[in-house]
Amino acid sequence: MNQIYKPHDEWESYIDIDKYGKLTLSNIEFTTTNLCNMRCSHCAVGFSLLSKELPAISADEIIRKLDEVETLRTMSFTGGEPLLTKKGVRDNLLPLLKYAKSRGIKTQINSNLTLPMSHYDLVAPYLDVMHISHNWCTEKEFVETGFAMMDKTPSIEHRGQLYRNIFDNARELSKGGLFVSAETMLNRNTVPYIQKIHEEVANEMLCKRHEIHPMYASDYAEKMETISLDEYRKVVNYILDIRKDIWILFGTLPFYACSSNEEDKKLLDRIKLSSNTTVRNDVDGRSRMNLNIFSGDISVSDFSDDGKSLGNIKNESLNSIYSRWLDTNISKSINCHCPAVKCLGSNVIVKNMYYPKTEFVSGSVK
Repeated sequence: MNQIYKPHDEWESYIDIDKYGKLTLSNIEFTTTNLCNMRCSHCAVGFSLLSKELPAISADEIIRKLDEVETLRTMSFTGGEPLLTKKGVRDNLLPLLKYAKSRGIKTQINSNLTLPMSHYDLVAPYLDVMHISHNWCTEKEFVETGFAMMDKTPSIEHRGQLYRNIFDNARELSKGGLFVSAETMLNRNTVPYIQKIHEEVANEMLCKRHEIHPMYASDYAEKMETISLDEYRKVVNYILDIRKDIWILFGTLPFYACSSNEEDKKLLDRIKLSSNTTVRNDVDGRSRMNLNIFSGDISVSDFSDDGKSLGNIKNESLNSIYSRWLDTNISKSINCHCPAVKCLGSNVIVKNMYYPKTEFVSGSVK
């Protein structure tokens, strides 16, 4: 019998349960820019994007706040497009990446990967994971919808080149030894193309991992059509049927071991018995908070469910803001823990999308 291999996921929230016995602030996600060279119709932060960058809080001030979080294990950087301007990379991104490196903290940048390679060369020596989104069914779709919310779009030729850059950059970074992870959101649009997308991720981009997530119907994407739980279960089984030999990570998988649905249990058993395949307990609001480096505001994620700030680092510590979050009604409604299967239940968005009447509370389901 072949040995079942499960790779280690540094962004897994359950690591904190094992280490500290409770949810713990171990991950900070930074919004490091409000600029982007695209305006994707599925973007979860599209309405917050700007045409001119705001002044940022100094890296030294942010680092002083990070020094107070002794449990910090991972840091993620998002935007906008975090690598859009080399000035932004030098002033805002590199100081935090170098700080993380000095503490042994693992890092991830979320990028659309369309820029010249020189932008990625700046951060590659300090970076652990280059995280990209690949929700494009065809180049034509990228050209038409990747700039759908932009007032003045680049030429079709330029947009097509940006699409080809994604493949070329991913391949070059992967060959250079960087861990490139591509995320695909399951929705009515991507599901019919999921085999094509997966094969591109594995064979053309040479990614080490393919992440599969629900579509977050937020911001620009609020009118995009999500799939039902039955459809979701079916496509996950299909992915396991056609998968290539790379790590498959199911993030915020909307199926749980406590389900009374036998098909849910069969699917979870299949994932458990599949080598190089993992399910991630969502980090947003559990082990992670988002820090906006321009305002200092802290939220559950870069697109928090209610859009409200939980606090601000200018007048409060990250640890105290995190403690207050855990005491909110929203946090308590998803604060579920089953040690038998190391499950932390749903996140806010998946709960609202698929389980609006379910309370995820430890011990409530047997």
